[in-house]
Amino acid sequence: MAQSAGVSLATAARVLRKSNYPVDETLKNKVEAAAKLLGYVPNMVARRLRGGKQGVVGLIVGDMMDAHYGIIAEAVTERAESAHGNFAIVCNMQRDPLLEIKYLHRLLEYRVDGIILAGGGFDQWTHHQALTEAIEELKRTGTAVASLMPRGLEVPVFSADNEAIGITIAKFIVENGHSKIGILLGPARNEMTKLRMQAMTSHLSGCAVDYAIANIDSTAEAGAIGAAEMLARNPDFSALICGSDAIAFGAANYLRAEGIDIPGRISVMGLGNTRLATLCSPRLTTVEMNFAQAGNAALDFILSQDPASMQSPGEIIPHSLVIGDSFARIETPAALRPELAEPSRLTD
Repeated sequence: MAQSAGVSLATAARVLRKSNYPVDETLKNKVEAAAKLLGYVPNMVARRLRGGKQGVVGLIVGDMMDAHYGIIAEAVTERAESAHGNFAIVCNMQRDPLLEIKYLHRLLEYRVDGIILAGGGFDQWTHHQALTEAIEELKRTGTAVASLMPRGLEVPVFSADNEAIGITIAKFIVENGHSKIGILLGPARNEMTKLRMQAMTSHLSGCAVDYAIANIDSTAEAGAIGAAEMLARNPDFSALICGSDAIAFGAANYLRAEGIDIPGRISVMGLGNTRLATLCSPRLTTVEMNFAQAGNAALDFILSQDPASMQSPGEIIPHSLVIGDSFARIETPAALRPELAEPSRLTD
């Protein structure tokens, strides 16, 4: 390359590495022309071995069929290119914890600069020890790791405050006069689900709201089945609170098919403010989780100058209510004060 361009090896290397070292524009043009003529392609693995960065990050998402993972993947891949000149390898773990661990090892083999864990909505504890060991191995190699949800790992977390989300939802229910509700949440062995549920039910119990909870998969299909079973066990509930927009979408489809008016007979609430919230009829009332913002914040962290030396706890991403057409107020709120009634549970 240097011989073809008529420059020194050092000059050719500086141009090809896009070094900040000043190089005469004429010489730079000669090197770039020679590289194009000879079909030069940089060896990123070799660059990493020399102590540089590959310009590649790994993103492990829970399920490509779930709308909110698409939001994250689109945001991270776009920002990796536009803001950092990098690209992201997106791995679909298909809600399989063992596949997630396998992808961590594979990404380590490819010597990526960092990894974002965006998987969720599945059992996070059965293989937790193996996951912890894989994360520690990555950290020993200097590979930065960040998570988009709390998972009991020693990595920065870029996520909304899940307890605050639970309280936001509970307050909204109470303010709108609902006293008997069904709750369809994601898998029980999931830290996000646990935090939201504990905060939500604690507030609801203090306001004498009866509730029944079912833990299901975070899919539209599971939402439809969950709504049917909830209605069969507790036919008089007035609101259905769902742990994701996908669950709410499936539940709403089932209720409409059964001729049940939304929100006249049953109000439905989702979580995430994904595209499904807009596609649902009526438009879902939901919670904006700012998934793109979380993914971008995690990406910026792992591509910072020296992420391995940064002791960042992560970042709390803001959330907010998004009022749609699927949730109605009940105009009989008198029985919702704690002093008027004892909290109870509907049939599980």
